[in-house]
Amino acid sequence: MTSEFIRLPDESLTPHNHVLRQEIPALQLVATENGHARWGPLIRLPRGAELHEFGKGFDDQTLLVRFGSSFYIIFHDDLAASQKSAKLRNRAQKG
Repeated sequence: MTSEFIRLPDESLTPHNHVLRQEIPALQLVATENGHARWGPLIRLPRGAELHEFGKGFDDQTLLVRFGSSFYIIFHDDLAASQKSAKLRNRAQKG
């Protein structure tokens, strides 16, 4: 895989929004001059982070999201697990 593997999205698109219910790992993308991105650091996005989803990442298992002013690649399963854990906590608190 080359270091320039993905074109950053048109920011005029309307993203889907998510709020993280737990920390998840994310690979930061660093913009290049030609509108593509290269790999940045691997970080953990914090619980409560508002993510703006712009669709598929580099394969069907990943998503391209923006948090703050940076773009990241996350795994779809990590986002789903974050949302699922919040639903389980809410049920436990109500029960």
